[in-house]
Amino acid sequence: MNKFSPQSAVIRTEDPRFLKGAGEYIDDINLPNQLYGYLLRSPHANAQLISIDISEAKLAPGVIDILTGRDYLAAGLGAMPHNATKSPNFDPADIYQAIQYPLAADQVRYVGDGIAFIVAETRAQAQDAAELIAVDYKVLKAVVGPSMAISKNGPLVREDCPNNIAYEFHEGDQVAVNDAFEQAVHIVKQKICINRLTASPMETRGVVADYNSKTKFTTVHLPTQGAFGARSMLANILFNQPVKSFRVVTGDVGGSFGMKGAMYPETPLAVWASQKCGRPVKWISDRSEAFVSDCHARDKIVNTELALDKDYNFLALRVHAIANTGAYYSTMSIFPIIRSTSGLAGSYKTPAIHYHATAVFSNSNPMAPYRGSGRPDAGYIIERIIDVAARQLNIDPMELRSRNLISADDMPFKPALGPSYDSGDFAKNQKIALEKANADNLEERREEAKKRGKLLGFGIGNNVESAAPPGQEWAKIKILEDGTAALFAGSTDQGQGHATMYTQIICERLGLVPEQIKIVEGDTQTLDAGFGAGGSKVSGLGGSAVFETARLILEKGKEIAAQHLEVAVTDIEYNDQTFSVAGTDRSITLSDVAKIAESENKDGLLVVGTYETNAATFPSGCHTCELEVDPDTGKVEIKRYVAVTDVGNTINPTQVEGQVRGGIVQALGQVFSEDINYDPASGQLLSGSYMDYAMPKAKDICFIETHDNPSVTVVNPLGVKGVGEIGAGCAVATFVNALVDALSPMNIHHIDTPATAEKIWQAIQTARG
Repeated sequence: MNKFSPQSAVIRTEDPRFLKGAGEYIDDINLPNQLYGYLLRSPHANAQLISIDISEAKLAPGVIDILTGRDYLAAGLGAMPHNATKSPNFDPADIYQAIQYPLAADQVRYVGDGIAFIVAETRAQAQDAAELIAVDYKVLKAVVGPSMAISKNGPLVREDCPNNIAYEFHEGDQVAVNDAFEQAVHIVKQKICINRLTASPMETRGVVADYNSKTKFTTVHLPTQGAFGARSMLANILFNQPVKSFRVVTGDVGGSFGMKGAMYPETPLAVWASQKCGRPVKWISDRSEAFVSDCHARDKIVNTELALDKDYNFLALRVHAIANTGAYYSTMSIFPIIRSTSGLAGSYKTPAIHYHATAVFSNSNPMAPYRGSGRPDAGYIIERIIDVAARQLNIDPMELRSRNLISADDMPFKPALGPSYDSGDFAKNQKIALEKANADNLEERREEAKKRGKLLGFGIGNNVESAAPPGQEWAKIKILEDGTAALFAGSTDQGQGHATMYTQIICERLGLVPEQIKIVEGDTQTLDAGFGAGGSKVSGLGGSAVFETARLILEKGKEIAAQHLEVAVTDIEYNDQTFSVAGTDRSITLSDVAKIAESENKDGLLVVGTYETNAATFPSGCHTCELEVDPDTGKVEIKRYVAVTDVGNTINPTQVEGQVRGGIVQALGQVFSEDINYDPASGQLLSGSYMDYAMPKAKDICFIETHDNPSVTVVNPLGVKGVGEIGAGCAVATFVNALVDALSPMNIHHIDTPATAEKIWQAIQTARG
């Protein structure tokens, strides 16, 4: 092991470039003869388009073209893609077919829906021309939120979609659950409202499309989570052109959290405009535009029931979620609603679970995965109902959990929902968390806080999630003649630090130092295929692909060295960038082997490798939070936070800690401040800037203590489980449980998110009478 091997806490290799301002994000891309696009958006949540008059706008200075929805349909281009695959309990053919085109032709269905794409010499000219477009609307009643969506005799997003129900979904054994509830001694119920969020990455969305009319080749610079997936959608679904006629390059991406995994209308519009005009076309979202055009997340009303026997053993869990899917389906809109439900089983041996989802349309932005997709929702639901049960049944919340936790001796364990867990010690997670949090002395601290006029609360949250889903990833390594290595990966990076992780793997496998390694991700010209990022899969799939490819490059190097040294391959050893004949002083360096390979064939010392798995991994954790509430103001102060995590082997402990802490802070925002809010009468966005959409700040959180409790997984050769989402998965319930514990002496037993200071203060005033 060298100092840069996996499991070493090293500083990220890519950071010096970013700190020096040498990153190249989407708005840094500027091409010769470039045009600019601007999207005219609907100011209404629901309206018929009576007419669109672009005649005056087309005469405006600098305007090259104006594209409308009817133009798009006339060109015969494809609808926006919706990734919905068939499974035993879900058939995409049975859902309401909410077809969306990049531009509306007859009706707009949310504030921000696209009406016309203006292409001009400058962005300012395009924006000025947009103000000259005359649109005649017939404004209709808006459907705002999931409650209104399913209300009887309420307004409709589409006239032929009764009650705005997009589809129904069932998972689990409903008969077994119903039987268990009939036999239960205790039944606990809780309605949980999960607020609507937006991802708010530091970098907004954008695209630069560059069509070459001579070669009929389109290069698309696009900050996306899946370059190869985006290329496929552009070629096969939207433009019906050969895949090989497109190149997608992600470049540096300033955050995504799932939101940039979708295909957005602006991308095909920029491509279409570039192909029509024969010049590059650039579109960049500003922050205000992002609020009304980015996919949103969460937004569910969940009715939860837990059945228990006389000894407080869990018998069954029944969950019905009314999930807002927005006005249209985004590329992966089903994932947070139906593909992330196994987390309802959590860390517990609940024998029977039934999940029922009712996906509903509303006049709002489409929905998409956001850090954890639906898994933080699932974790919140099970952990919240456990605390509600503990309080109603007068049993300690930690004791109730302990009675029902899956034992490490039960592994592998098949939960009532989802695939089997291969490893994990959930009881030890909880034990460590409680010890580190000094839970035994909690009541002393509670009394001390009471003397200061504060309400102290303590909350806990367990979580286990299905990560690194079944799939395949690719990597290519080439050793150059100077002995340096170039890695081309099928994954994409949005700030996670993949380059550091890959560098650590290559350093160990090939004995190189970081300065000898170049990493390229997110470029469809470098590989035939790639799986991208999402679902905490890059360490397990991408890391394993690099691990395997490095092995193959050594095998190929040994073959060349053996041939050059005239010995059997089995006699060749590799160490310190040198191939040597065992037991002799005969050797050849890695760089010399690369030179020989280069002279013998055009590819040189190059190998393409892949890794494929049909099994997920299962990271887990247990968090505790201690907080204080000022009853006079409703203000919350986080006093202490402990996070215990099992992500298997850690390639870079420093990055693991950063991922866990980042997820916790995003959960902090969801629980206490962030909220996408619409006017119930008009559907107008009320939280369209950071003046109203309150992001968490550093002062809102204490130092987050992190602890590892790794268990062995053999699902992949690195033994990793994925870490990107487990922090958020544990933290939502942990914060809420701590808050409600603080408020419980005032007979407040639940509070929905976001639990702002105002909402907390109002609850206290109501409790005081």
